[in-house]
Amino acid sequence: MISRPRIALLCIGAALVVSSFGPAGAEAVAAGKIEGKVVDAGTKAGIEDVEVCALDPVEFEFSGCELTGADGKYALEGLADGSYVVEFWAPYLGYVRQYFDGRTSFEDADEVAIAGGGTVSNVDAELEQGGEIEGRVTNAASGAGIEEAEVCAYSLTAFGGCALTDFAGDYTIAGIPTGSYVVEFWAEFLGYQTRYYDEDSSFEDANLVAVFAPDTTTGIDARLSKPAAHVVLPPASSGAALLAPAPAPAVAKPKPKPHCRKAFKRVKRHGRIICVKKHRRKNRR
Repeated sequence: MISRPRIALLCIGAALVVSSFGPAGAEAVAAGKIEGKVVDAGTKAGIEDVEVCALDPVEFEFSGCELTGADGKYALEGLADGSYVVEFWAPYLGYVRQYFDGRTSFEDADEVAIAGGGTVSNVDAELEQGGEIEGRVTNAASGAGIEEAEVCAYSLTAFGGCALTDFAGDYTIAGIPTGSYVVEFWAEFLGYQTRYYDEDSSFEDANLVAVFAPDTTTGIDARLSKPAAHVVLPPASSGAALLAPAPAPAVAKPKPKPHCRKAFKRVKRHGRIICVKKHRRKNRR
């Protein structure tokens, strides 16, 4: 289960500070503000603990993040003059990620411009409940659950999200938009071969998994194997017994490395490294 993100409050202070995290070319002092409200699209009630972030539209870097309050309201303060993409992110609450104004992708998002250190209000969002993908990842030989395997859902147009398996090998990817996804199971740092649902070894041959928000697609399981070890015996001399080579000294397991497909890049977001689709902004006037 994905834990709530730890928020880094960037560029906040009573003094006038030149922001080094603002959009490229921004030279104004960091005194601007973006504020709004986030509600459930169905009930229209405010949603608490949605993470709202202002991002550089070119570099995809964070300029400030904040959590919504109990009434769904938020305020991003200390922003330099310039344009921002505002993201509303709460898969841990089951909601589909959204960008202002009601956009589903970073590329199509409406930019929010701050000028003269002013305040831009009514940058609101109505979030939809997403679907889920659930399953279990096990060792093909023993049947035991594999802990900390990374399971990711990809579509041709969007990144559905990732989750880590728990101690029993169970996982849930939440906040997924309706669509068809390739599900990848990755635990190479534990010595397992990467697999795609259903038991395929390549992304191109994988079976697509259908998601219909807000329903849960269950039974998306995987059995991971480790490559067979090859033992090479030295040539036997005349009359000498065959001796197996001495076992190699134990080597500590490397820490998990972020793994992203070709169309995605690794970025640090919400206190962790995840995969995000490589963006190419459309020209806007």
